[in-house]
Amino acid sequence: MTIDWKEFNNETVTKTHGKVHFYRDLYEGNHSQLFSRAKRLIEKGEITDEIIYGTHESQNVQTPYIIANVSKLIPEIPAMLVSRSIGNIQTSLSSDDYDSEDDTRAEDENYENLTTQQEAIRDIESNSHLEFEHWGNIVQQQVDGGLVGVPWLDDKGLRLEFKARDVYYPHPDGMGVDLAYTVEINDKDYLQVYRERLEEKDGEKGLKASHMLFEHNKSGKTESLEEDETKELLNMDELETFYPNRERFFIVYWPNEKTFMNPLGVSCLKNQEGKQDEINWTLTRNALTFERNGKPRIAVSTAVMNALQDKAQERYGDDSRIDHRDLEITPFDENGKAMEIIQIDVTKIGDVTWVKDLMKLMLMETKTSEKAVDFYLSSGGTSSQSGVAKFYDLFTSLLKSEQLQKEYIYFLKQLIESALWLANDNDSNIRIEQPEISLKAMIPISRRELLEENSMAYGRGTQSLEATVRRSNPHASEEWIQEEISRIEAESTSDDSTSLAFGRQTLNNFLDNRMGGNNNDEQNDDDEERS
Repeated sequence: MTIDWKEFNNETVTKTHGKVHFYRDLYEGNHSQLFSRAKRLIEKGEITDEIIYGTHESQNVQTPYIIANVSKLIPEIPAMLVSRSIGNIQTSLSSDDYDSEDDTRAEDENYENLTTQQEAIRDIESNSHLEFEHWGNIVQQQVDGGLVGVPWLDDKGLRLEFKARDVYYPHPDGMGVDLAYTVEINDKDYLQVYRERLEEKDGEKGLKASHMLFEHNKSGKTESLEEDETKELLNMDELETFYPNRERFFIVYWPNEKTFMNPLGVSCLKNQEGKQDEINWTLTRNALTFERNGKPRIAVSTAVMNALQDKAQERYGDDSRIDHRDLEITPFDENGKAMEIIQIDVTKIGDVTWVKDLMKLMLMETKTSEKAVDFYLSSGGTSSQSGVAKFYDLFTSLLKSEQLQKEYIYFLKQLIESALWLANDNDSNIRIEQPEISLKAMIPISRRELLEENSMAYGRGTQSLEATVRRSNPHASEEWIQEEISRIEAESTSDDSTSLAFGRQTLNNFLDNRMGGNNNDEQNDDDEERS
């Protein structure tokens, strides 16, 4: 059972994906368009939002609409932690995987095939600009409640494309999925649909991918175009492709907090709009109170006031234009007072504690550590902390981020495997695999801590030399890493006048003797035995 695209509008999107546009505005900070109390104050002219309504409606209004956008931090904090932890993408195969009993190729030819495999993965990563996509992908998935990925092969090369949730429409029978979105071609709006469906053709099961194009008017009604016209408008030779023996979709969907009630996931900002509105309302109300009462006022006696008005009338012909210089010398009244400055105590305006409690509640419900928010404040993150201390400060956010990291890695592996499937269809030397994606620490630590941690792992035999070099140099290229490993291995096995006198080069020497004192003691004992 497929989807019959008779119309496509906001109601179509809302029916399948809920209030995705609402949560996007909430994240972007467009709160004056969302909350009724803000709209009402702006319409009455009590506050202003010049970005939305223009300066002409707020000429005499000094108080802006105050927004403390906690909704922006909630998706960005895990995105920041997870995106920085994504490392290099490497093939999971080795040269032995290309060998077989009947394989007569030389070993160097197997290595060439392995190099081709790694280059294919690197091309996919480069064509997709993947390094720039991680942060945005995770933020979008959190805000919308889902993210779509699909491998694509055309004149631009083999790559991964990521799309927002509201283009994804699974078929009711679960055997197919559509990606539907509006496009503009020759100054005219169309609805383009890319469909993947598991079908059988000529007695062989596989996956059929097809493209469709519909005329799309302002009311949302659609009308299908003929095949020839669709090919011309989309600049395609064929609209359908059948992939035999393909048993699952190329399209991969990543839901956020998937449940049986919400199989497509939910936004991380769900049910946070009420608290966000109350935070903005309280801060704006405080701003109004300060604007009306925060400016200092001068109180003078009636006699002084009359004298000032007489001087203003005499000097300017207007008794309201009082010159402040006339207040420098004034007579005292019978109580010994001439004037008094009156100003409200602004520290007692409003309930800032209530705002902080609301913020804490939002962070608690969205599994966000309070300390993660403190890093954005002037006092946060300024004191030196070890990686362990930071870990416990960010414990709640790290738990959430680790789950997102695990799901995102799976999401990427599925997409790259599908992309390699397409590459294998054109070049049999390309193997279909799920590559290895190396991970870095979510919490930044000092270079010294990084080296000590890796030195200890290598010294205890729980980490290989390659892993040690990779993790000690997380931003190095693959070529540099392989050359560095070769240099270390060569230096550790060569004998010269220096090594004969002082011992062979070890990783401990390479890492500035940070592997601990025990290893040095053992080395001294060995030297004594040799003596």
